[in-house]
Amino acid sequence: MAVYTRNRQEHWLCDKHQDGIALLLEDESMWEVHPSDRLVAAHWLRLSTVIVERTQEHDYPYLLKNAIEKQTARANYLGDAASRQASEET
Repeated sequence: MAVYTRNRQEHWLCDKHQDGIALLLEDESMWEVHPSDRLVAAHWLRLSTVIVERTQEHDYPYLLKNAIEKQTARANYLGDAASRQASEET
């Protein structure tokens, strides 16, 4: 599993994929949202401030905190979009 090292920094939401299943932050980090949090994440606005925090959970070890809408979503870090795209092309 990939480890995200830019915790507790302010980021912003760049894009949402498949109705909140996956989120892309401005640092090109890709996130898979926990199934029960997808409806919440699907309504997050682009450019919302998001802070990533590490949790003790094993299945979804990160918490994405939307500072604008005061909501959270559990998530898995999928890696950076640029590196994922490069590996898919090879």
